[in-house]
Amino acid sequence: MRYVRARDLEERTKRMVDALGLNHIDPERVICIRSYGSRSKRTLARVHAPSKAVLAALNMKPVYVIEFIEEACRRLTDEQLEDVILHELLHIPKSFSGGLRGHDARFSSELESYRKFLSRARRYR
Repeated sequence: MRYVRARDLEERTKRMVDALGLNHIDPERVICIRSYGSRSKRTLARVHAPSKAVLAALNMKPVYVIEFIEEACRRLTDEQLEDVILHELLHIPKSFSGGLRGHDARFSSELESYRKFLSRARRYR
């Protein structure tokens, strides 16, 4: 596996955080990377967070890393990539505490609401 910082995706992520009003997310502490060489068949991206113990040991505030699997993401349209970014951002809890949200009913409901918002916003670009 090889990892490369993806500043273009970080910028896009920051714009989405602002546009969607995800005020609990500090975009300066969300880092995007592209990974190359993944054997994952169905995964497009995943979000990582260092453990609270690691953060405490390093005297760091919570940080999140969104990994985009290049082999899968390069086939996506801009709209599909936006959807992937949105999905990963919603895994970041409102507390921005270093934890991660799972796929529960509330997650699915929020994801669908934001998807509708993005879909309507795209029509006016």
